[in-house]
Amino acid sequence: MTGFPEVLPEEVGTPIPVSPSIPIDTYTYDYIVVGGGTAGCVLASRLSEDGDVSVLLLEQGPVADTWASRVPLLSGNMFAKDSLAARWWSLPLKNADNRFLEIIRGEALGGTSRINGMLYTRGSPGDYNQWKALGHDGWAYSDLERYFVKSEKARSHPSAPFRGKTGMWENRQFKDIPYKTTAYVDHAVELLGIERVPDLNSPDAPAACTGIVDIVQDSEYHRHSTYRAFLHPTLAQDRWKHLKICPNSIVSRLELERAGESLYATGVYFEATNSRKAGYRYLARAREEVVLCAGALGSPQILMMSGIGPQAHLLDKGIPVHQDMPAVGGHLSDHMGVPVAFEVPLSDSLHHLEESPLKAVMELARYILSGQGAFSRPFQNSSTFVPSRLLDDSGSIANKDPRRLDASLPENRPDIELMHIAHDCGDYDVSGKGVYTMLVTLIRPKSEGSVRLATSNPRARPDVDLGFLSDPSDYAPLRKGIRLALRISEEVRKQGYPLMDLKVPDGTSDEDINRFIREHLRTCFHYTSTCRMGKETHGERPSVVDTELKVHGVRGLRVCDTSVFPEIIGSHIMAPAVMVAEKCADTMKGVTTSAERAG
Repeated sequence: MTGFPEVLPEEVGTPIPVSPSIPIDTYTYDYIVVGGGTAGCVLASRLSEDGDVSVLLLEQGPVADTWASRVPLLSGNMFAKDSLAARWWSLPLKNADNRFLEIIRGEALGGTSRINGMLYTRGSPGDYNQWKALGHDGWAYSDLERYFVKSEKARSHPSAPFRGKTGMWENRQFKDIPYKTTAYVDHAVELLGIERVPDLNSPDAPAACTGIVDIVQDSEYHRHSTYRAFLHPTLAQDRWKHLKICPNSIVSRLELERAGESLYATGVYFEATNSRKAGYRYLARAREEVVLCAGALGSPQILMMSGIGPQAHLLDKGIPVHQDMPAVGGHLSDHMGVPVAFEVPLSDSLHHLEESPLKAVMELARYILSGQGAFSRPFQNSSTFVPSRLLDDSGSIANKDPRRLDASLPENRPDIELMHIAHDCGDYDVSGKGVYTMLVTLIRPKSEGSVRLATSNPRARPDVDLGFLSDPSDYAPLRKGIRLALRISEEVRKQGYPLMDLKVPDGTSDEDINRFIREHLRTCFHYTSTCRMGKETHGERPSVVDTELKVHGVRGLRVCDTSVFPEIIGSHIMAPAVMVAEKCADTMKGVTTSAERAG
């Protein structure tokens, strides 16, 4: 037992068909939040701060609040038997040798914040200033910093004015990185002219920089998912009268009603995840609004199941069309990673725990006793960001002084991230070897994919076409990033460190590297933009929601998750997802800033 006040579908909804003898108030709430993931936990928590407001939160996965789910290293293993990750295969990558990649997302209260790398990165100000440049007033960095600050309690940056001190969500840096390779790599990066900064989240950090990443971790050195931060058992118990949390529930579609020319979202149809109960469906209604927080894969699926989406696709699946909206499920963006792997001494890699059960037990005991050691942190400890236009064809900084490019300007945003990982992240056969990976990542891809219904069955996983390399211009920055990783490896060897090539390109030509990219390309699981923000449903830049995250043409319906990003940002997307939820909550409550009141 978790001690968590979870409820069953039959306790919060009315059975279908609806009986007129059942009072409508027994299954009606002010707000229904669909999806208790990274953003949904935040939104449900904020909306339920007012005891007079009733909120129903529906989540497809379980609560599953186990000790192992809080241990950083254990919970981040998405391939473990008890992982809270849902996994299925993508459609073939047409432009990458028809390979299939695994689609992975978290399915539990807290969503992907329960299984990810725990990295707290906001992105550069230029990412959000680009959103505003696209016509989205209220979404510039100056508008959004306050929401990052509101949610967080930063333990490692006590004097930074742009970091939160009193929020519900804790993060920290670990300065004592246990793997020797990292120190050599960090020094090599600096020798190549990339500045080291104390806080990668600083709005004043240059566009080309390197540093230690913050991770979301509480005072007990546990993973601080948005579930543990915003909907922990004590808070949920205190609010149980007006906040109902129903895990293990699948929303099959929205209840939509027409009144004249207007379309309204009035509720949701849902059922238990347990397939044995699939024949029992329920309805819950919303007095005010329904908010989809099911993520960039789930939110478009629910819209399309409800008849809101590309008309031809809906008709092909036998779904009545309520609103033709081409952008639903379109414009899927994800960061493309290419692992460049090196062999290192086994003791300098996380693989030493896999090769020695005794060492693993000793490290686990160290974590239990002190909260320190390998189990206290995820796989990644540091990152390097750089705009590829600063790199020449050899992977070197074209000008030794990167001129401290102002990252608040959209044109200066970095488009390459090198994730420094003391582990194999390329699924190579590395038994008995130590591995250090530089995951070369294109963080501003131009390629787009899509999410489409596989069938009209709401229990079926959607078809995900990642669309990698559909825009051939993505090759050039990836090539430069790979050459930068190889230049870094040269500098590491010059320092005398025994770094040996493990998986690197066979040759140095563009085609050699392009082939390496196609063979080893992988997803970073940073799915965005499938219900993107914009001004119109059709036209040159079709979209799904407006700047208040209201679905175009459907009253009483919003989307609040990474699917609303107008463009993918150059950051791991957990912290931005929380920011979106904080802003959405304030918008729904009618909270305005002084700037908004003045404007």
